[in-house]
Amino acid sequence: MATISRYQTASGATLYRVRYRTPDHRQTDKRGFRTKRDAEAFAASVEVKKLTGEFIPGNGGRVTVAERATAWLARK
Repeated sequence: MATISRYQTASGATLYRVRYRTPDHRQTDKRGFRTKRDAEAFAASVEVKKLTGEFIPGNGGRVTVAERATAWLARK
């Protein structure tokens, strides 16, 4: 279950932060939502992706080809 909280920026703008747990039980957050409705929509999409197994962590795209190649070559 995600939580949504409001915060103030240095310029005085009010934004929203979504805190949630990844499938491996680590807490993370995403912030900068201009409306609470946007934050709620993001939180709902994260929960659906976790339930359907489609969740990809934010740093999932930072894996290099060299890191993937070893496991791929072992399966070939």
